[in-house]
Amino acid sequence: MTSGQQLDYMLLFGEFETPRKLGPYYTRQGFTVLRPGQAIDVGTLLAGVPIQLGAGPGETFFYRWRGRIR
Repeated sequence: MTSGQQLDYMLLFGEFETPRKLGPYYTRQGFTVLRPGQAIDVGTLLAGVPIQLGAGPGETFFYRWRGRIR
């Protein structure tokens, strides 16, 4: 890492088949559930370059992100 910065983060993620309608379950477990086709950008924070994470066709993406840059 440059300039002595240390990253402190945790990213848990997964996907499920959209027809299974598991969004409410994962929401109760503390995850953020995205709409089909939606993605999150993890790269800009970590590397300064946009990197998108999301599910493929027919899938729903969910994640839990905790972190900060010191």
